[in-house]
Amino acid sequence: MAPESARLKERLDGLLAGGEMVAPTVEVLESVDSTNRYLLEMAATAGDGPQACVAMNQTAGRGRRGRTWHARPGASLALSLAWPVSRGRVPPSYPVGVGVGVIQALESLGLEGVRLKWPNDLMLDGAKLGGILVEQRMPGPDRPGWLVAGIGLNREAADTLGLERAVTDLASHVPGGAPEWLELAARVIEQQCRLHPVLLREGIAPLDAELERIDLLRGQAIEVLDDGAHARAVGIDPASGCLVAVFDDGAVRHLHSGEVSVRGCEHG
Repeated sequence: MAPESARLKERLDGLLAGGEMVAPTVEVLESVDSTNRYLLEMAATAGDGPQACVAMNQTAGRGRRGRTWHARPGASLALSLAWPVSRGRVPPSYPVGVGVGVIQALESLGLEGVRLKWPNDLMLDGAKLGGILVEQRMPGPDRPGWLVAGIGLNREAADTLGLERAVTDLASHVPGGAPEWLELAARVIEQQCRLHPVLLREGIAPLDAELERIDLLRGQAIEVLDDGAHARAVGIDPASGCLVAVFDDGAVRHLHSGEVSVRGCEHG
């Protein structure tokens, strides 16, 4: 565990002071293959409280459909939060709510214009700023289940990543440069702590106005990459978290994130 753990915990406690949110225990690791994997494996001995893990260097982070997300020291932020879930059903729209929370945290640091490209990409000026991966371990007879939300953000030097798609970073857009690393982590974790109980209780319904504001694909022509079909996205269904689309033949479909990939024709 890196010495920054205590500094991050102090900042987070200050941000959450005076509220009723339960602050997670915090670990800052010098290096780890995947913050999500780390927390899922630690869950067996983690007790029954929320956990947060931040990696200064992530070597094999996972994205949707098995894609890799690397975090180099200082240049990227890789963090995961694990919440015990002892009973009940996690709303399927929960990952969308995580995205809303990340954007709200970035806005609190002075960054405007970040949009959520369904289901889990954080976009800015047509380029990818970050991504989200939510995983769940089901409860057993004598142990709680765990819900883990992984969040990756490019902090600086995104142009050196050598990716085939357009990417960007915070340093290119935040006035005065990228937020200090621990402050960025604290703000992102804080907002997830505030939203988590709301999302479990009500899903993303209370965030409808926010979704309308930040939904990148809403009103856009899209292509379903799995079958080449064309449609127009009309929004994200608050109950299911599905992307609602009207196809060229007039059919209305709810697209599930685990079943299809989409491309916004105007945004790539």
